[in-house]
Amino acid sequence: MNFLKSMSIKNKLISVILSVTLLALFVGFGAVFFSLRSHLMEDLQKTMVNTAKIVSDYSITPLRFEAKERAIEILEKLDNDPQIECVHIRDHNGVIFAYYNHECEFPEELALAGEMLKRNSFFEGNYLHVTQPIEFQNKVLGHIYLKSTLSEVQNAINKLLLNMLLIFAVVILLAFLVAIYLQKVISGPITELTDATQKISSETDYKLRVKPKSNDEIGVLYNGFNHMLEQIQLRQEAEARSKKALELSEEKYRNIYQNSMIGIFRLNIENSGIIEANNRTWDIIGAEYESGDPVVGKLLNPRDAIRLKNAIHENGFVESFELNINKEEKNLWVSISGRYLNEAGFFEGVVKDITYEKESFLELKKVNFELDNFVYHTSHDLRSPLLSILGLITISKNEKSLDSILGYFDLIERSVKRLDALVINLLTLSRNNRVDDKKQLIDFNKLIEESVEILNLNKPENLEVTMEIEQEGEFLSDPTRINIILNNLISNAFKYRNPSEDNPFVKIEGKINHQEAVITINDNGMGIQAESQSKIFNMFYRATDQSQGSGLGLYIVKNVVDKLKGKISFSSVVRKGTSFTVTIPNALNQ
Repeated sequence: MNFLKSMSIKNKLISVILSVTLLALFVGFGAVFFSLRSHLMEDLQKTMVNTAKIVSDYSITPLRFEAKERAIEILEKLDNDPQIECVHIRDHNGVIFAYYNHECEFPEELALAGEMLKRNSFFEGNYLHVTQPIEFQNKVLGHIYLKSTLSEVQNAINKLLLNMLLIFAVVILLAFLVAIYLQKVISGPITELTDATQKISSETDYKLRVKPKSNDEIGVLYNGFNHMLEQIQLRQEAEARSKKALELSEEKYRNIYQNSMIGIFRLNIENSGIIEANNRTWDIIGAEYESGDPVVGKLLNPRDAIRLKNAIHENGFVESFELNINKEEKNLWVSISGRYLNEAGFFEGVVKDITYEKESFLELKKVNFELDNFVYHTSHDLRSPLLSILGLITISKNEKSLDSILGYFDLIERSVKRLDALVINLLTLSRNNRVDDKKQLIDFNKLIEESVEILNLNKPENLEVTMEIEQEGEFLSDPTRINIILNNLISNAFKYRNPSEDNPFVKIEGKINHQEAVITINDNGMGIQAESQSKIFNMFYRATDQSQGSGLGLYIVKNVVDKLKGKISFSSVVRKGTSFTVTIPNALNQ
């Protein structure tokens, strides 16, 4: 039976079905065979007994009158029956009176006279032997012996066996086909479950599901299997979430600890050595210090160390305790806050680099200098046109010529415009730093055309202005600030044209898409000196003494571009021209 244990359920099912079918066929066919064989033998026996009885009845007269010829005639009529091997008519002494086929052997058990008086029929070998007494008026005149062959019965049995074998083969074939079908119906789902189980075991993928194909017990098994997988998957996902949450929490606090901008440390008060510290602490105190080394002498002078230790022992904590750290490259100031943990036996605190605060007066001094510089330049640029106006007014009062007075008015107008331009630039600078963005959808073709149209009033007659703007989709930004950029750059291109250039031009190109706007303003004007190019975005810087501006234009442009989170770049060659490129991100993507 061990071979059954090693067989697959598919083969087991087929074997069981075929075994049951074979057993049923053997039992059924055996019963049918023996029943039909018995029936055939009984029919033959009845037929031969009746024939012997008929011959017995017809043999009475020949025996009484010893008419052998008549007896022979009676027996010759049996020639039509092929099953009869021979027939003997014997008298009461057992002597053959007449016969049909005298050569057939007479059974020894019938040789005795006593046996001849009995009615009898029995099978011996391949023959049926029948004896029938010949009786007249209760007197036995003799007996009939009939011997019948079983060949016809055997032929019938052989045909029966052949038919049964054919039926057996057909039934076995059908049984095999049915077994194949049934194993697909019955073992197929089980095999699918087995494959799914092996796949889950090898891949550890509990998302796999099997689809029930019936509502029977196997369907219930499928549903139970899927439910089990679902529960395992849920538990696995919950464990994964918990594990991930734990890892994230651990990573979060580790990152907070290690990446904190404030140093976190533990200090052994007894030996003044740092037990543990995060990256920021080591950044502050320097990598040359190793964990466990005493801080006295290496980081702190003895006096500061005693002050810190006394403060900790006195209050149990310190808050914003300032110390000077010994570092060769610079004078480092730190602020320490923390608490002494009695049970743990160490001081746990945070350290912050306050060198910036200690040295902030330098930055304040620098800011004050820039403020003074701004006030100086602004007051100078404001007073210069005002003094010019006052001087021109004084001169015009003593002037009697109307033409000269009108000429002074032109000069006054120019000074007023210069003063107005300065005031506008200062207001623009202030507004850019204080006013929040007011974003709107921008049509760059329209915006640039309006800027050029306004600036055309001051455009030289022979200056050619061209525009090539390609805008794809909507663009969101602050139109006021973009106007400031365009007006300043286009105005500079107009003002600083090259007088010696026969065909001066300003070319404005723009490529706007969903991501950004790239505006390029090219000219073939005077250009910018190489030594001045690094300073053109500085406040109040004039690249040339011939400049009539305040030195705020490009400074304002740079501030506005930065406010819009954009970029500005340029290239310039003296007396060849200048090209400014401004890139502004589309606020729709922010």
